[in-house]
Amino acid sequence: MRIPSASSRSDVSPEWLARLTAFCGLDSPTGDAAALAHTAALLANWGRADGLEVEIRETPTGPIVVLVTQGTGTARTLLIGHHDTVYPTGTATARPVRVEGDRVLGPGVADMKGGLLVGLAALAALAADPTSTHGRVEFWIVPDEEARSDEPTCLDEWRGADAAICLECGRADGSIVTSRMACTWLTLEADGRAAHAGTERDSGRSALMALTREALRIEDTLHAARPGLQATITELHGGIGKNTVPAHAAASVDLRAASVEDLRWATGIVGQFGEHDGVVVRRSDEPGFPPLTRDAALAERTLALLESVGARGSEVLAAGASDGSWSSSLGVPTVDGLGPIGGGDHSPDEWIDATSVAPRIEVVRRLCQQT
Repeated sequence: MRIPSASSRSDVSPEWLARLTAFCGLDSPTGDAAALAHTAALLANWGRADGLEVEIRETPTGPIVVLVTQGTGTARTLLIGHHDTVYPTGTATARPVRVEGDRVLGPGVADMKGGLLVGLAALAALAADPTSTHGRVEFWIVPDEEARSDEPTCLDEWRGADAAICLECGRADGSIVTSRMACTWLTLEADGRAAHAGTERDSGRSALMALTREALRIEDTLHAARPGLQATITELHGGIGKNTVPAHAAASVDLRAASVEDLRWATGIVGQFGEHDGVVVRRSDEPGFPPLTRDAALAERTLALLESVGARGSEVLAAGASDGSWSSSLGVPTVDGLGPIGGGDHSPDEWIDATSVAPRIEVVRRLCQQT
């Protein structure tokens, strides 16, 4: 493929846009093995066409795609991304990719199929240059990041790398992500006793009311209890009908914290349930994602490279999760948000800025080279 030039902030190349249109034209919801096999095959075909080593690894949650190029250097650099999306089957047909001025809109353009194609274009440029000073560059594309609340199955193979570049989208203002909060998602369940809400109301024990009281306690107790701590009830369900005391209820809790220690403390507080007559409440125990710790040297180099190609050199701490947090947890210097500038993730308005594509490809290419 022709690599977009970074000498100007002009529109993205037609070849890159054609790939994005084809890629986002395939549904790839987390857990859909057949759909994920199709997106993995497409990535593998493009990787081979671009002169890369290609491997597809089957896992219980779908195929991992590994793309590799080796240059004249000795460093080992990881590119990290995922090819699953949050959208259900049929979304790609209902909302095909479209261009509106400098924006490209469509399901997965920002989270994170656009980022995968930035990484693929950077690898293609490296592979096409026999004198390039990059060492071994490995692009790990997993199938399950959107739904997983623990480490990727390939995490051990990331150990010992010299740097990691995660290709989630850049922030809407152009910032990259140099640190992330720790986070987890807990499930609460309650079991009581069903009864007719009219004739035998008092003999019932409402699981839904018990979880409602716990939900209020959790947010009131935890949110902002420590610097940066966030606690949000994101789901609350219960009942089988409008005239029955609910015997079962379930809720989801989204926790985000500045450190693993704060996250563990908050998880413990969530589980300190009160007494609910005739109702038993329990909590799941997902470990969640660790924080991404800022690596000063890699962050400063990335910001300088962005400015050298005419892009904004700014950084943020992000509350959202990514697999860059896992590479960071191994002690691998990690930077994130090197996909295209974008926003509206997980929504009908998801978009990327086409003018950011070429500069981001060039920055990723240079980050892979030894200096």
